[in-house]
Amino acid sequence: MDHSGEGEGKVKVRYSFIAGVGIIDDLRYYRGDKIVRTVERLTGMKIDRKILGPYTAVDIYYSLFLPAPLLEDNPPPIQDKADAVRYTIIQKLLSDRTLSKVRNYTVADSLTSVVASVSIMEKLSKLLPKSPAGSKGDNVEEQKGGEGSEDSNAKPGGEYERAIESAVKRALEEAAREARIAKDIKAVMMKSGVGSGSMLAFDESPEEILRLARETDVEAVLKYVSGLSVVVKEERRMTRHSKGWFRGLEYGSDLERLHPSQLALPDEVFYFEYANSRLLLFEKALPAERGPVYVLLDKSGSMIGEKINWARAVAVALLQRAVKERRAFYARFFDSMVYPLLGVRRAASSREFLKALDYLARVKAGGGTRIMTAIYTASEDIRSRSLPDRVSDIVLITDGEDRINVDAVNRAKKKASARLHTVMIMGDNHYLRKASDNYMEVRRSLDRRSILKVVESLD
Repeated sequence: MDHSGEGEGKVKVRYSFIAGVGIIDDLRYYRGDKIVRTVERLTGMKIDRKILGPYTAVDIYYSLFLPAPLLEDNPPPIQDKADAVRYTIIQKLLSDRTLSKVRNYTVADSLTSVVASVSIMEKLSKLLPKSPAGSKGDNVEEQKGGEGSEDSNAKPGGEYERAIESAVKRALEEAAREARIAKDIKAVMMKSGVGSGSMLAFDESPEEILRLARETDVEAVLKYVSGLSVVVKEERRMTRHSKGWFRGLEYGSDLERLHPSQLALPDEVFYFEYANSRLLLFEKALPAERGPVYVLLDKSGSMIGEKINWARAVAVALLQRAVKERRAFYARFFDSMVYPLLGVRRAASSREFLKALDYLARVKAGGGTRIMTAIYTASEDIRSRSLPDRVSDIVLITDGEDRINVDAVNRAKKKASARLHTVMIMGDNHYLRKASDNYMEVRRSLDRRSILKVVESLD
C-alpha cells in the first residue's frame, strides 16, 4: 500500500493499535484522511502528518466507535517516530476517564464518531509541540525491536509524553460537549426524514455539524426539539382529477370518466342524461399538493431570552413537519425590518437542513416590530414561488402589539392562497385575532407540549 504524502518513498503496511482492527487498509485510510482534511478546513492550517496523520485519526475513530476498545496485547512494530506518537496518544486516550463521557454519544455511531474524532484531532494539532524529539527536555527512548523496523519500540518520553497526556485530556473534555450536540442534531434530522435514504447522507456532513455544534444558541434550541417527535397524519387531502385514482361513482357529464354501463343506454336516453349531467361516472382524485410552510419569526427586543429560543424551536419543528410532508419551507425573521429569506426545497438534503438549522439558531433578538410588512412580504414570496392552486400556511410567531390593517392582511392571504396561523407569546393582538385563520395564545409554559400544539394546528 503506497499512500502519497506519508513520509518519503513507499509507505510500509500499517496496523492499528486498537485490538481487532488489524491492517489499516485503503478504506480505513480514506476515513482517517477525511478526518484530517476536515480538521485542516476547520483550522485553515495544514497538519503536520508526521505527528498527526490519517493513521492516528483511524485509531482515534475506532477508540470512539467500538463497544470495548482495547490496546493490542501484542502491538505491531513501531516503524518510526510518528508511530511512537500515535501509540502514546491512543494509550493516553484509552486510559483517560473522560473518554467514557464522549463514548456515551459515539459508540456504534459513525457520524458522531467522525465528528468527535475531528474535534479531538483539531485540539491535538493545536496543543501538541511541533516535534516529538530534538528539543531540549524531550527525551525519546529507543529500543531496537522486530525485524525490518526502524526504531520499532521508540516511545516519546519526558516532557513530550506529559504534553501528549495533557493535550488528550483537554481534547476529550471539549469533544464530549460537541459529540452530545452532534448526536442531538442527527436525531432531529433523522426524525424529520432527512437523509433517510442512505446513512452516507449524514456522514458527508461532519464539518457542518461540528461548526453548528459550536454555536451556543443551537444548544438552547435543541433543548426543546431534541426529544420532540413531530407526527404527521397519513391521510392526505384529495383533489378531483380525471386522471386520478378511482374513489367511487358519481353523476355528471365528463365523458372521460364514463362508466361502461352507460354505453348500453338507448341513444335518446344517453343524450338526455348527458344534457342534464346525469350520466354515471367514475369519481377520480389525486392527492392535493400543498404549498409551502412559511414561518415569520419576530426578533424584536421584547423577544430576547426564553421567548426567542422557544420561537426558534417552533420554527425547527415546523421545518421537520414540512420535510416529512415534502413541502417547501421558508422563513424570515423580522423586527422593524424584514430579513433575508431562508428556503428549503421539498426534497431537502441533509446539507440544506443543517443550513436551515444554522440560520434559525444564529439570529439575535433586538429592534422594533412591523408585523404588517412581514405578512405582506411573506405573501409576495409565496405568490412568486408557489402554484396558485396550492394552499400555503404562514405561521407568525410574535409577542408584539403592532397595529395592522385586517382587510389588507385578508387581501394578501387571498392573493397567496395562504392561511395565517398566529402564535402569540404571552400577549394579545386583537387585530391579528381577527385576521388569522388560527390564533393561538401561549401564556404560561414555553415547552415541548406547546410546540406540538403549534405544529398540529396546521392540520
